[in-house]
Amino acid sequence: MLDFFLVRHDLPFVLLAALVCLIASHACIGLMHHARQADGRMRYVWNGVSALAVGLGIWATHFIAVLAFRPGFALSYDPGVTALSLLIAILVCGGGIGLAVHSKGRLDRVLGGATVGVGISTMHYTGIAALMLEGDIAWQSGAVTLSVLAGIVLSALAFAVTLRPGWRWSLAAAGLLTAAICAMHFTAMAAADFSKCLPMSGGADIDAGLMALAVALISILVLAAAIGSLVLDEADRRRTAREMARRAEDAARLAEANERLNLALTHMGQGLALFGANGALQLHNERLSELLGLSQGQALAGAGLEEILRRSFMALGAAAPEAARRAGELAAQYHQLIEAGGGEVVQPVSDDRAFRVRHSPAGNGAWITTVEDISESRRNAAAIAHLAHHDPLTGLPNRIRFDEILAVELAALGDGETRLAVVALDLDRFKDINDGYGHAAGDHVLQQLAARFGALLKEGEIVARLGGDEFTALKSFSSMHALRDFLARIEEAVGTRIAYGGNMLAIGGSIGVAIAPDDGLDSSKLLNNADLALYRAKAELDRHVCYYEQEMDEAARQRRAMGKDLWQAVENGDFHLVFQVQKSVTTDAVTGYEVLLRWDRPGHGMVPPSEFIPVAEECGAINAIGAWVLHHACREAATWPEPHKIAVNVSGLQLAQLELVDLVKMVLDESGLAPSRLELEVTETAIIADRKRALAVLNAIKALGVSIAIDDFGTGYSSLDTLRSFPFDKIKLDRSFMVEVGRDDQAKAIVRAILALGKSLSIPVLAEGVETVEQMDVLRAEGCTEAQGFLLGRPGRIDWTAMPGRLLMA
Repeated sequence: MLDFFLVRHDLPFVLLAALVCLIASHACIGLMHHARQADGRMRYVWNGVSALAVGLGIWATHFIAVLAFRPGFALSYDPGVTALSLLIAILVCGGGIGLAVHSKGRLDRVLGGATVGVGISTMHYTGIAALMLEGDIAWQSGAVTLSVLAGIVLSALAFAVTLRPGWRWSLAAAGLLTAAICAMHFTAMAAADFSKCLPMSGGADIDAGLMALAVALISILVLAAAIGSLVLDEADRRRTAREMARRAEDAARLAEANERLNLALTHMGQGLALFGANGALQLHNERLSELLGLSQGQALAGAGLEEILRRSFMALGAAAPEAARRAGELAAQYHQLIEAGGGEVVQPVSDDRAFRVRHSPAGNGAWITTVEDISESRRNAAAIAHLAHHDPLTGLPNRIRFDEILAVELAALGDGETRLAVVALDLDRFKDINDGYGHAAGDHVLQQLAARFGALLKEGEIVARLGGDEFTALKSFSSMHALRDFLARIEEAVGTRIAYGGNMLAIGGSIGVAIAPDDGLDSSKLLNNADLALYRAKAELDRHVCYYEQEMDEAARQRRAMGKDLWQAVENGDFHLVFQVQKSVTTDAVTGYEVLLRWDRPGHGMVPPSEFIPVAEECGAINAIGAWVLHHACREAATWPEPHKIAVNVSGLQLAQLELVDLVKMVLDESGLAPSRLELEVTETAIIADRKRALAVLNAIKALGVSIAIDDFGTGYSSLDTLRSFPFDKIKLDRSFMVEVGRDDQAKAIVRAILALGKSLSIPVLAEGVETVEQMDVLRAEGCTEAQGFLLGRPGRIDWTAMPGRLLMA
């Protein structure tokens, strides 16, 4: 046999055949493993892939080994028989693999392996028959039989162990299958005598070179199957590892849950007792002994309810007779509860301690008793009740508690001399402290003020916090001197600086006072009147305390009436627009028009915007009015024969709404007005209210192509940081500077400075309120860009029938 290998075979090709065989066998074993794990149709798919891998491997091994064989002449192959040999290898091996994969026992796997052995043998001898030779091959019958038996037996052994778990068994199975293929082939080759054969000439055949190419391609396919099997094995290994880890984690969680359940039962907050039908204690936990004041080692099993209670009372210090009496009374009450079908009762133990005892039937005359210490929950309920009526930050009474006290105090007012003062208090600089030092500083201020109020209050006086920096106070008094003393103490409390982080914070406050019964006996009316007085105090610079007066109510009533009329005007479209021309200072050419709103209020005549705009902001009509102005101004400007720009004022409340961006875009789309012809004017005061949001809205509007101008510059904040933070398209110089610019050097210096600022920032400046030639000369000399005012044209409608458009008086 050794001479056979050394003399008749090319050793490198033999080794290559063995390697291809081993790879194919390993792929077959791995793919069979996946077929075994699959369900339904996928099992047949994997069965087929495994059969294809091993069939191709057997076929490739055979023909590589044949290429290694050196009979002394060149070999050629019949194409049809060669293809038939490959088909036999795949189909017969597929049947054996299917039998092994779908097996229910070891015998089926052995039979499946034997079938694969038959396929190996059949494929080999069919492949030998594909050799195109003249003359007959002489066979040694014993060796042929041995080759067939070797293939069948070794394949059966391989399949017997192939489906056992573990990589070692898989490797052993692949080795046995490799041995089956190689043993069968080389034993069969040794049994063949080619000495009387010659190569056949002529006819359709496949020479050795083409066969080598075909075998190489088949080997690549086998290698790919093997690699795929390895990849699948690795994925399966990882999936198995994950599954095992998940199961271990679930087991750990279950163990932890069981441990927690045991701990909960052992250390549950309630005392638990199970009494049998005879009234004797059968089971209890440690918590029951703890609640009853009994030692853990004291045996309770078999004792009745009355005996347990007696022991408890004695443990708590009662004498034996007293303990027995109290235990008997309490046990009788509990038995009545049990006979009634169960229930619960709250049992006081001492002044600050109480139990909740529940009795529930457990069937067959037995019952379960639970004992819960509710002392803490009672204390918590009291604390919650306190929180419901007190401010959590300061501890002062809240609005609910204040309303309750106010109702009681009003009901107690009789016909005597006692009166009740309702005081509204609002801090003056609280927002500045929050913005400048943070909300922690604001909270500190409120807590310090609450401490001061608590220290200054006398009988018949309370201070409550309604929210934010709003406080209210009550003072029952018989003389104004007593009331003034109370107000002076409050003023002193809010007027004294408060230390915070090395700083002394100045607060201050405004106070409004309404007095019952003089200013009413209804709580809501008194609070409203105190608020009206508070608004007056905040508006006046020289007074911190204001008392309610009838005129305040009248002013508020008038503002409410105006607010109602404003909403009516929005619905009816009672507004109209006028335009004031804006011109170039140097060329006198028209650069645009400012849109101004006018309202002829029914029964009152023309109302200036300075009066109705603040009311519109208070009553919430400003957004609707602003939208009306924008719609009508853009619609009218779009019809003009000249493409002049229009400037529309925007309120601070409008600027706080992100919807303003969508409104501007919608109005431009509907009217057809070019965005470059629209300019929105905003005041810095409107921006300061919510700087981040306002600048975001302005940037979004500017992105539409709309110009943005800062109005009334020179008054209010006039912050250079605002000009730096947002690229305004125009600065509008407030009209107040024009009044004195011709004769006051200081006013002229301010105008010059603003114009120089605009020039340095490359922002054009428009001066408002130009009424004289002298003012225009100053602006021209100082390099102002644009101007508007009565000198250039009064507000009015535009008559486009006279070209250029002529302003008609409003």
